[in-house]
Amino acid sequence: MKMRRILIVVLMALLVYGAAFSAAAQPKVRFVLKDLDADPNAEAFIALIEKGMAAAGTPVDLEIIKVPAGNYAEKVGLMIMSGDIPDLIYFQGGDDKIAAQGALENLTPYVNNSKYLKTLMDEHSKQRLASYPYLVWLAPPRVRVPVMRKDWFESLSSAKAVQANPTVDTYYALFKDLVAKKGAKFGISITGKTNGVEELDAIFDAAFGNTSTWMKGPDGKWFYSRVSANEKAKLEFYAKLYKEGLLDPEYLTKAWDTKEQVFYEGKAGMIPGVAPGSIDVYANKMQKAQGSDIIALPPAKGKAQGLTPFVDVTKETRGFAISSTSKVKKEAFAVLDFMWSPAGLKIAKLGIPGIHYIDDSKRYVLTDKYTEWPIGWFGDSLNGFNPDKPLSRPIMNQSALDAGALAKRYMLPDRNFLIPEQYVTNWDQMVNLYKEYCADIVTGKKPISAFDEFVEKWNKAGGVEITKYAQTVLK
Repeated sequence: MKMRRILIVVLMALLVYGAAFSAAAQPKVRFVLKDLDADPNAEAFIALIEKGMAAAGTPVDLEIIKVPAGNYAEKVGLMIMSGDIPDLIYFQGGDDKIAAQGALENLTPYVNNSKYLKTLMDEHSKQRLASYPYLVWLAPPRVRVPVMRKDWFESLSSAKAVQANPTVDTYYALFKDLVAKKGAKFGISITGKTNGVEELDAIFDAAFGNTSTWMKGPDGKWFYSRVSANEKAKLEFYAKLYKEGLLDPEYLTKAWDTKEQVFYEGKAGMIPGVAPGSIDVYANKMQKAQGSDIIALPPAKGKAQGLTPFVDVTKETRGFAISSTSKVKKEAFAVLDFMWSPAGLKIAKLGIPGIHYIDDSKRYVLTDKYTEWPIGWFGDSLNGFNPDKPLSRPIMNQSALDAGALAKRYMLPDRNFLIPEQYVTNWDQMVNLYKEYCADIVTGKKPISAFDEFVEKWNKAGGVEITKYAQTVLK
């Protein structure tokens, strides 16, 4: 009996030691991700990732680092400067200052050797990594796509004409039909409260010849597109839309929610939205409001064709970085690569089993709670997501996916540069000058001839110096 008790004690000790050894064998990866530490499903989410990575042969012990309340970018920066540096860091601004100090790892070799991540990157993401190798983030290009009600589209020949041949003239005809034949108060509504005519530019900028912030002229010199003849012609067209009641007369004060509301109410025939995420929201709300789906339309074509905003390919504006001082760099990147594997994508996009979906053996049934699950924890892209079982319903409307495909097809890579510190104050004044004249010209307070006055003031405010500088930094 005494020997038996000894054996039991030894076995229990071995079990405890084995468990401790197993835990120690799993490298700890400390990481920060905006809002994850406050999510009620964070612990279950991390457990699924750890289980999946162990099954994939890359076991890790993930530790979420809490970020103090307040501005996320600022708090993460302060955390790093204080010496508390996580291994895997999600940045949403402020990373360039950290990278300049050599604190972030060059991710290019990691991505090049990845099993999954490199195969799912869109072209703009590849260009951003090549230009700035410290952040990686898989997401569609953040551009806007115009949408309208599908039932109205199907009943208007002018709408089908836009889809087949989307010129400025066919769009103009469609705007008129939306008002005259469908009872809309205006053809299109946009948010102008902060962005001016940027949402309208999404459709028409390229058609009038604006394809990037800075463009090269026939003389080989760079010019700012907002002071060009292209811009003048575009604003003249916008003024025509406004004068004829085809552009929402309250666009300057419209916020994003009031813009959307007039669309759901049938007062606006069309609105632009960021694809695919915002378009998915529009589709769901339009189904409830009018019982109709929506349809995405291509951008107008003319001198060129494309959707805006122009896509900055110099760097990611947000994404994951790895600390250059981390002792587990390989393991930290393995987390990212796993999240873009089939097993990782299932976790990231479907959420927690039993809460966000139920496996009924034949399919994954998405629950009412699914809409509360942020599918973009590790990136907004749906590239590679092909679940091993059918879903009870699509995670995103087809109209949103179609809009996303248009965004990828028609995105316009930007040619731009950071404004030097000595010109920043002037530049802010120049931007405000554009917004002022743009609003006054479009709403008819100033004639189109005032555009030449704007260009003259713009040049005097610092445009001449900035344009000279552009020749030295743009190639």
